[in-house]
Amino acid sequence: MSALKRSFTVLAVLALMAGAWYFFGSNTQIEAAVVRRDVAIDAVPAAVKVDPEFQVTITSDVAGLVRKSSVKRGQRVKEGDMLFEIDSSKYALELEQMKLQLENTRQQFALNLDQRTALERRKEDLENFAKRTASGEYPEIELKRRTEEFAMFQEGQSRERLGREQQLTNMAHAIKLKQKDIDDCSLRSPAAGTITEIFAQPGEVIEVRAPLVRLYSDALLVEARINEEDFSGIRPGLDASVRFLAYGPELYTAKVVKVLPNADPQNQQYRAYLEVEIAADRLIPGLSGEASILRNRRTNTLVAPRAALLNGAVFVVENDIVRRQPVEIGFRSLTAVEILKGVKEGDLVALTGLDGLRDGQRVQVRK
Repeated sequence: MSALKRSFTVLAVLALMAGAWYFFGSNTQIEAAVVRRDVAIDAVPAAVKVDPEFQVTITSDVAGLVRKSSVKRGQRVKEGDMLFEIDSSKYALELEQMKLQLENTRQQFALNLDQRTALERRKEDLENFAKRTASGEYPEIELKRRTEEFAMFQEGQSRERLGREQQLTNMAHAIKLKQKDIDDCSLRSPAAGTITEIFAQPGEVIEVRAPLVRLYSDALLVEARINEEDFSGIRPGLDASVRFLAYGPELYTAKVVKVLPNADPQNQQYRAYLEVEIAADRLIPGLSGEASILRNRRTNTLVAPRAALLNGAVFVVENDIVRRQPVEIGFRSLTAVEILKGVKEGDLVALTGLDGLRDGQRVQVRK
């Protein structure tokens, strides 16, 4: 046998030995679990995010000099807490002037003797003319004309009186608006929350509608986004479990409290809102994670950990040898799957290292 053939033979033998060692002699350690009869959960997966119920940029309804500010970034405020004080002296002077004008106008209208006298005189003249007409001095048609003239005079006076009353009403309304400007110089928090941004400082002159601070509300919403194909049957009252990325594998009990009927046009996902049983100091804006909304359940059925499933199959461990077994899956939850076909109760299935396992490979199950 030539040296070249001997080399190929040696290489082939080594390859066979390596393969045999890999499949039958390796000592790959894995974790495994037993397929058991239990309650299978039909759980719809959802992406979860915690956001403030609202965030608002608070603006000023008046222009002026910022005299005082009591806010800092990250500060918690309560509803009604003072945030900014704007110089109100200009508005106070304008208000005083408007009040004086209103009082003077009222006094002028109260001294309206000429109109009252003129109306009384015309009324007396018409009554005298009516008596003289009745005695035959004047024709009836002339009395009718004078009566119509008196009615037009009365109507003119009524219109003028209404105009004056409207003028007084407008002036009183303007005074209320000016008082509101003064009140708006003291800017208070509309709700409890946290100051996240500050846009104005004492000494600055601001315009109307100028942004002052941004406020994140204390009230939080836990939003679950559900794919369109999973949305059927989602309704308020369903139980759920939530896992936040920041808190590792810990699961929190939750309940669906609200479901929006329309999908987000950008990604066609539907939104539901959850009430999560978690300490208030742990539920903070920006948390993200995943939820499992329990849509249905089935008892006395085969259940395996979800981690055992890879590409529609599991690795069943028998005598320290793994065998890839395709399975038919029923209900799914965050942690478990229902297996309808492919395994039996009591089978041991691999949970870790699935990507590196091969059919017939020897393994060692960690206890």
